[in-house]
Amino acid sequence: MGWRRGADRVRHHVRRPLARTPYLWDAAMYARPGKRATLARADSGIVIDGFLRSGNTFSVAAFAISNGPDIHVGRHLHGAPHILRAVRLRLPTVVLIRRPGDAASSYLVRRPTLTPDDALLEYLDFYRTAWRVRDGFVVGLFEDVVTNFGGVIETVNERFGTSFAPYRPTQENEAAAFELVEEMNRLECRGEVIETHVGRPSAHREQRKAEIRKLMQRPRTLQRLQQADDLFAQYADRATTSMSQS
Repeated sequence: MGWRRGADRVRHHVRRPLARTPYLWDAAMYARPGKRATLARADSGIVIDGFLRSGNTFSVAAFAISNGPDIHVGRHLHGAPHILRAVRLRLPTVVLIRRPGDAASSYLVRRPTLTPDDALLEYLDFYRTAWRVRDGFVVGLFEDVVTNFGGVIETVNERFGTSFAPYRPTQENEAAAFELVEEMNRLECRGEVIETHVGRPSAHREQRKAEIRKLMQRPRTLQRLQQADDLFAQYADRATTSMSQS
């Protein structure tokens, strides 16, 4: 297990420059059929993406429930260059963001070979890089995604002049959305629903996240967490302003 953890961390850090580099990142995604399928393209209807464990799968599912499966959604690539690409293509774009402590701890449940410092560096890379094109996207706060995703889509319509149907959290829609979330998880995990991966609430994950949060109390990690919290606050301010104006 030790050598596997070390190898995964090396791969993680070697890939960090790629995750901050447009065009080169695009080419890397295009070369992989599974990634190419969800890469933003000129005829995409919308791009919805963010750091892992920030409401990505639920957002895509809720959008599909409200607007049907035929609109191509750029999604689930979790790289800031995807946001830069979407803005270059002038697509309606939503950048999802969750409080860094919550996002990083949830991410580490899914990827236990990494450390809290690794996760927070990846978070900082993503949102610092995406911030360059902040005038070209709408911010979707995790709290709004899970309680008022329809409001996020209304903000998109206002900002981009689109006419997407906002998601309504009826009992029927909620059941359909979570069914679609599990279906996407099965596709990702070779037919199984994996509790550490599936994009819905899980008691198993909550227990593990509590353990990870204790590791975040180390001085160096707390410093990075503060940097990430400050960055989150900038995004949250934009989200609040946009939602109040729509």
